[in-house]
Amino acid sequence: MFCTDTVRQCLCCIRLRKLEKIITLIVAQKHMNLPTSVALTCCAILALSGNGVSGKAAAEVRSGNKTFAQWCREKDSLSPEAKHTVEVLLKEAGTTECEAANQTLLSLPGLVLDNNQISDIKPLESLTNLTLLYLDNNQISDIKPLQSLTSLTLLVLDNNQISDIKPLESLTNLTLLSLANNQISDIKPLESLTNLTVLVLDNNQISDIKPLESLTNLNWLYLGDNSISNIKPLESLTNLTLLSLDNNQISDIKPLESLTNLTEIPLSGNPIAPKTCPLKPESICKWEPLAKP
Repeated sequence: MFCTDTVRQCLCCIRLRKLEKIITLIVAQKHMNLPTSVALTCCAILALSGNGVSGKAAAEVRSGNKTFAQWCREKDSLSPEAKHTVEVLLKEAGTTECEAANQTLLSLPGLVLDNNQISDIKPLESLTNLTLLYLDNNQISDIKPLQSLTSLTLLVLDNNQISDIKPLESLTNLTLLSLANNQISDIKPLESLTNLTVLVLDNNQISDIKPLESLTNLNWLYLGDNSISNIKPLESLTNLTLLSLDNNQISDIKPLESLTNLTEIPLSGNPIAPKTCPLKPESICKWEPLAKP
């Protein structure tokens, strides 16, 4: 199921089948139509898949961080963790020749590297062409190498070991960021990411959501399974259509009354009494756990 015919046409016309996975993931797991802004972003990424990086652009990359070709040539002297990441990227490039792999990786708009037992992502730092990066279900704790990837519009880091997200504050082009199932408590670095339309923060250690006040372009916000009690900072997020707040410590949901575009609010597992929805129709508030897909 996809949100628009435009996205379906993009997926049919472009052969980067792995990029379809992220769209399918978001739609299937959340049982919602993809927001238009995210759909357009996905389409733009898919449309870019045929474009290579010019020699000039490659030279610009070489002038900054160590290139992937350099990481590749030094592979045998690297730590086991970095060597493993280089080998994963060589497999993605479809070659063991370092310069050829470098050029291939620089021509890709997106990488899907989920479930690869990656812990060291430094070999990714020169791939500044990337607009989509999918790194969920790995063993990543240090995300500092991502701070140079300022072209990213979609970034998925679910199911890792991340606690410090300060490196993300430079990624101001992000429209979709997924960080579920990590160890995050401080989300202040997110306040600069004002282009976000989808933010997934389920199952972390978050209590203070004040940094989200500035993210007024958000359509979907997932905050389930945290330690949140005060939701007043959400009052400004009037573009929200879906807000998940299940399994927190919330007792007062009156601040939600300004969010008139909401179509669904999962609220199970909170000490709310009486269970009176501040929005109409009251069926928007979901007091019982939602059925799993």
